[in-house]
Amino acid sequence: MSRSTSLRRNVLELQQCRVSPAGCAVQNTLMLVLMMYPCRAGLDNYTELDRVNGWLIERKQAADGALSCRAFLPLGASWFSGNIHLDVSGELVVPAGRSFEGDQQVLEAVREALDRCGSDFLYLPL
Repeated sequence: MSRSTSLRRNVLELQQCRVSPAGCAVQNTLMLVLMMYPCRAGLDNYTELDRVNGWLIERKQAADGALSCRAFLPLGASWFSGNIHLDVSGELVVPAGRSFEGDQQVLEAVREALDRCGSDFLYLPL
């Protein structure tokens, strides 16, 4: 018997729960858990999308499908606005008590990543 035939037979046995009652129970439990908790990554919460020269690019999707992206330097502040970040228009915001000594090329790379983030659902890091 060829290896692919053997593998196909094993997959069919798993699908039909012929392997063991315990294996079948695990498979059924896993399917139940997956169906009970739908994936909500990026829906109404920001999730990490990319890192560009130390800057964190995050995105969320609203219930209506609108994309929202943001970029900031994760410096340990408990709120997004406490970190050095780019505002909605792409301008640098440096909170009181912080300083920024980055160069313009880094900011342009971050702005480009933000533009790509908001332009399409598919984001491919460069």
